[in-house]
Amino acid sequence: MTLIIKEATVHESDLIYQIMLASFQEYSGKLTPPSGALHETVEHTMRTFEVGGGAVLAWEEGNAVGSARYKLVDDYMYIGRVSVLPEYRGRGICKALLRRVESIAQQQGIAESRVEVRLSIPENIAMYQKFKYEVVEQKFYPEGTDSWYVMRKILSDAMAE
Repeated sequence: MTLIIKEATVHESDLIYQIMLASFQEYSGKLTPPSGALHETVEHTMRTFEVGGGAVLAWEEGNAVGSARYKLVDDYMYIGRVSVLPEYRGRGICKALLRRVESIAQQQGIAESRVEVRLSIPENIAMYQKFKYEVVEQKFYPEGTDSWYVMRKILSDAMAE
């Protein structure tokens, strides 16, 4: 199977949104507060492009199987809503999506990328740590029900792994 990661366009916002929705569905009713991803609309995805951000799509055998959105925040590239359809997980798609966005960041002279991950999803924390992301901050929801890590990766050596 050939995996292709391409930069997406605003015209693919609905596709990006549908992949994200299907990928985050497993968290429905399991997180407090609920994942904001499940309350977004396609307009949220479109807005990413409107504010100068973008997205990448993962394609396998002509099927869109993953996506990630990104935008420049201060002096780093924020990568969010990283999504891989459940039936395609465990094939390196998430890593390929991240590497593509990290490459885009480096091409723009940005030396750091960041993601945010809930502590209640430890498998995602472990995955990002495997991809050389490190915890730089812990934030808390106002309700006190959960918290999340801000994780960063310094990109100067990111492509060497």
